[in-house]
Amino acid sequence: MNITMGNYEIEINGDHRDDFDPRIQNNASEERHLIDGKKITVGFVYNAVYKQKNALEHGLKQIRKIYPNSKIYIVSDGGFDYSYLENQYDNLKFEMGEDTIGAYTKMNFHNYLEEENQRAIKKNIAINIERILKGIEYCGNPDWTFMTESDVLLRGKVSYPSNAKLLGTRLNYAWDIPGRLEQYISMNKISSQVEGSIPMFRWGAVPAIFDTETYLKAIKVYNENFNLLDDVTGTVFGINCFDVIVPFLFSLVGEEEVYNSEITECFRDPLWRTSSHPIVHQFREYYSDESHYPYMEVR
Repeated sequence: MNITMGNYEIEINGDHRDDFDPRIQNNASEERHLIDGKKITVGFVYNAVYKQKNALEHGLKQIRKIYPNSKIYIVSDGGFDYSYLENQYDNLKFEMGEDTIGAYTKMNFHNYLEEENQRAIKKNIAINIERILKGIEYCGNPDWTFMTESDVLLRGKVSYPSNAKLLGTRLNYAWDIPGRLEQYISMNKISSQVEGSIPMFRWGAVPAIFDTETYLKAIKVYNENFNLLDDVTGTVFGINCFDVIVPFLFSLVGEEEVYNSEITECFRDPLWRTSSHPIVHQFREYYSDESHYPYMEVR
């Protein structure tokens, strides 16, 4: 099977659905299954809450309303000490971590290949994988893992399409600005050497909601091919970002990010307050000016 991406012809090997196309946004099947927190369990992992205290506290209250028995694992990424939350909530564990994002805010398309920046990117990926694995373990290896952030508001129980192992918006694509497609072509050339992998050209897994067993399988494949895959940090700017690295890991085991129609975003949807979406991203009404990292712009 071959697909065309700009001036490139991409060969896709292996067994895939007849309608597999990494270029489209909505690739979800119609049938959905409810993650009810009982028959199908879910655990929540915050791996970089930093200093968003009010937003985090509000988000936790919402999670507890919707999934009262689900476990929650929180890491402060060099931010505030949230250990007091362990006394306020059952089934919640907090750990203080080091800042892995601050260095990335100083990077751009022109300097991310510098040796110091490459070290920071690789460290960021390794630490975040470690944090997620610890979170999964604390949450008791739930059926699904909800990798969330302080600007995510949960308003109802979530579901997943039958063909999904990873949910996301798939809003971002590799042909939006000059030079990006070439980066993703280079990345996919590396990952294509892993048997059973598929190409990745769309992403947007924030929050990342994924089948836990498949994630653990993906990490196993990543570790087994680490000497090869470690080089991807030199191909794509921003591969260490949550919404990119998680879909990349799943692509190694032949699973694409699947479009999640249950997410809306405050900056893109002016009607988000009255919409029926159970998940709201970019919810920052509880943020202060100093409580989060500055936005990173392509320069």
